[in-house]
Amino acid sequence: MNQSHPVIHTSLNEEDWQRLRSSRFTASEIHKLMGTPKNKSEYLSETAKTFIFEKAAEYLTGQKAEMYGRALDWGKEHEKEAFHYFSQQTDDFYTYYGAETYTFITYGEWGGYSPDALGTHLVEIKCPFNSGNHLQNSFITNNEQLKSKRPEYYWQVQMGMVATEMTEALFLSYDPRMPIGKKLTQTLITLEEDIQEIIDEKLASAGELFLSITK
Repeated sequence: MNQSHPVIHTSLNEEDWQRLRSSRFTASEIHKLMGTPKNKSEYLSETAKTFIFEKAAEYLTGQKAEMYGRALDWGKEHEKEAFHYFSQQTDDFYTYYGAETYTFITYGEWGGYSPDALGTHLVEIKCPFNSGNHLQNSFITNNEQLKSKRPEYYWQVQMGMVATEMTEALFLSYDPRMPIGKKLTQTLITLEEDIQEIIDEKLASAGELFLSITK
C-alpha cells in the first residue's frame, strides 16, 4: 500500500499545529496501534481501539488530555540543549525542528510526525529525567535492541523515517548531569523492510474506526 508523499508544514503557530495533529495518529503515539489482537480475525487490539476512542473524543470535544510531570518538563527543557551538544559532535549539518518551532509532517490521510531534527539522518532526541534510563539507552546499539527495550521509541523512529522518506535515523539520549563522554549517546537505526506496509495498514484500520466514531 503506497501512501501519498509527505507534506511538511513549517512555521506553524501552536493552534494550527494542534489542529493538524488532532485527527492524525502521530509517530509518538503509533506504538499504541501495534499490539496483536487476541481475536485473529481483527487487525486492531483492544488497547489500540481504546486509544482510537480517546483520540476521537479529543477531536470531537476539542479538549486534549493534558500531560504533566517533572519527567515531561525535563525533556522539553533540555531537548534544544541536547541538539546543540550533538551538533558540536558532528561535521554534518542538521536543522532543528523541535521545541516551539511547530513543524508537522502529514503522512497519507491519517499519519503525522513532528521531527526533532533532519539532515543526513532523521534525528530523534530523548532527554530522560531518570539518569538510569539514559544509561540503559547507551547500551542500545541496533534496531532489535531498541524494539525490545524501548518499543515506543522504535515505532516512533520507524514511522518518522517513513514520514520523511529517509532510511536512516539517529536515536539520541542526552543527560547534562552525566560526565563528559556519557552525556550523549547515539544509535544508528535503519528503516526496516516492509515496515511502511505495516504502518500503512495500521493507520488505515485506525482511520476507518476513527471516522466511524466521529462522522
